[in-house]
Amino acid sequence: MSNQRGRSVGLGVTAVLGGLLVAACVSAGCTLNDWPVGSGYPGDNAGPGPYGSGSSSGGGIFGDDSSSGIADDAGVGFSAIRPDFGSTVVATVPPPPISGGTLLVTADGSRAIAADPDRDLVYGVVLSTGTVAYTVSLQSGDEPGRLVEDGAGRVHVALRTGGALVSFDEVTGKILARRPVCPAPRGLAWDSKTDDVWVACATGELVALPASGGAAVQTLTVERDLRDVIVQSGGLSISEFRAAQVLRMGSGATIARRDQLPSPIGDFTPHVAWRSVAGPSDTVVAVHQASSTESVITQSQSAYGGGCGQPIPPGPPPTPPLVDAGGAAMDASSDAAEAGPSETPSVFDDAGCGMPGADAGSNSGPDAGGCPPAVVQGVLSVLSSSGETLLNETIPAALPVDVAVARDASAIAVAATGNAFVQGLPTVFLFDPCGGTQTTLQTTAASTSAQPTAVAFDASGNLIVQTREPATLHVYRAGNWSQLSVVTLASSTRKDTGHDIFHTQAGAMIACASCHPEGRDDGHVWQLDGESRRTPSVRGTIAGTAPYHWPGDEKNFVALADDVYVTRMDGAALAMDQLSALQGWVEKVPAPPAPSWIDSSAAQRGRTLFATPSVGCSGCHSGAKFTNNQTVDVGTGGSFQVPPLVGVGWRTPLLHNGCAATIADRFGKCATQQHGNIGSLTSQNISDLTAYLETL
Repeated sequence: MSNQRGRSVGLGVTAVLGGLLVAACVSAGCTLNDWPVGSGYPGDNAGPGPYGSGSSSGGGIFGDDSSSGIADDAGVGFSAIRPDFGSTVVATVPPPPISGGTLLVTADGSRAIAADPDRDLVYGVVLSTGTVAYTVSLQSGDEPGRLVEDGAGRVHVALRTGGALVSFDEVTGKILARRPVCPAPRGLAWDSKTDDVWVACATGELVALPASGGAAVQTLTVERDLRDVIVQSGGLSISEFRAAQVLRMGSGATIARRDQLPSPIGDFTPHVAWRSVAGPSDTVVAVHQASSTESVITQSQSAYGGGCGQPIPPGPPPTPPLVDAGGAAMDASSDAAEAGPSETPSVFDDAGCGMPGADAGSNSGPDAGGCPPAVVQGVLSVLSSSGETLLNETIPAALPVDVAVARDASAIAVAATGNAFVQGLPTVFLFDPCGGTQTTLQTTAASTSAQPTAVAFDASGNLIVQTREPATLHVYRAGNWSQLSVVTLASSTRKDTGHDIFHTQAGAMIACASCHPEGRDDGHVWQLDGESRRTPSVRGTIAGTAPYHWPGDEKNFVALADDVYVTRMDGAALAMDQLSALQGWVEKVPAPPAPSWIDSSAAQRGRTLFATPSVGCSGCHSGAKFTNNQTVDVGTGGSFQVPPLVGVGWRTPLLHNGCAATIADRFGKCATQQHGNIGSLTSQNISDLTAYLETL
């Protein structure tokens, strides 16, 4: 596996963010043509850098292993970085999956506005005093997400589940309007020229509403998977979540150009654009993930963390001891390396083990004497207005859910939600304008790290970090990044251990949510043991659908967790109460909504066809989840589980190997004689069936 890292950093953010960053970069002592020598950043192990000095004696973001609790395994590999979830708690109402990007600072710098999807609240905080001036109460289950400020002192918040846009006065918190917009609103942007608020929807709608109130002035259908929307001088840009690309919009719903976010590693492909924001000079700054395209030997310890462990002998895996994650057997501060070495950012040993920061030419995979990278990498990227890649770097961040750029472009901050619950593991990364790490931070609460979900800079360049549990804002001074204050947003708890486990790296710097972001899927077709396997979604598809995985070889949730969490992700064995909490939370992740643009008459005709026995759909795709839970051979290359069809329109490509890029492809190029009786169906019939499936 190639381990070539992006080397565009030096001309990266210097050319990248235009005049502001050129000036800032020069003042920081960066060159315009290459990464500063001896920086220790990915591809250069000559200096301290963010990942340490190349020895186990300390330095770098993880510091000395004697104080960080992240041990080096004496040249064998790296010990797992095991989280400690504390006592098991199950919330009465399960918190929603983490989405990030729920914080803004008003243009005048006086207030921070924070959306709280866990509690269906929005807080207005006076930054000069650190006090909560007001709390905006929303409807239960609204799940407030992205926020945007207009030019008249109004703030608008997208209700991810509520399907609406709420506008309120940024000084008083008084709600001014609640307007329905689409089934799944995600990104927001204000257009100063038209005084409209643009809303990008995961179900494919793009809607413009007057900032001052009133009905939508434009409702366009683009395509599914829309995420963030950005208004710049060149027009509208919209990121796509799983596809990790930026759509440059033309007139109406026309896509003028598609700019793929890059991967810093040659054998990785970009996926899951968690957050994209506007940078100076019409750049787009994004944090996303990159996923391996190399074959993964699943039955090896830490297979998803680089696979440096030993292959597991044939036969059923041993049942792990059911002990607490913080118990003596698997204490994160003890010699947990016995569980097998894993591909995790840590202090380097002499081998380098393929870590980001090791010399790019020294390790191209296991044959070169090291471990390949973890199968999912966090990435910080910047694109120019023309789509040129100007910054492209891996970062040791599980679930990089948010990014922010200081107003003077002197710093970039990234929130790493999945790095929480490990003492000494950074959860916030700060980069200088050249892309080099300035420092790292760990938001802490009750002796463990809290999950950061959003970051923003105030007018003075101070960094503000929002955490979800407890609900707080952490304020750090610009320059030396010392903590100035902590603002408590709410006293009520939304802790849920199952939610925590799902969103936290298990031990090899990969979390359940790395491949199942927001409980969905990453859109990636993996190579597992030499076979193509598309990531399944867990939104509304888990309860009552065992056995799991495409071959149906995980007989129940316990077997699934043992194989994937403990072995492949290098996690500690979960105690029964932890396992129960994880299963309970996953099974309650709701099914996604249908889009608004489906032709209802066509969908009704398709429903009738679907239920017609001679067509052969409902014989296997039956019941509430549209599956009979059987493993069958329908001529697609083997015997596979009948997948649930709940939310099928959200998770293309389809079939076990991702053959069908669209639902229509399943009835076209990917059809087989054994897979339903569709040979006699007309093109209109297929169109109607497709419309119906889009509604599930």
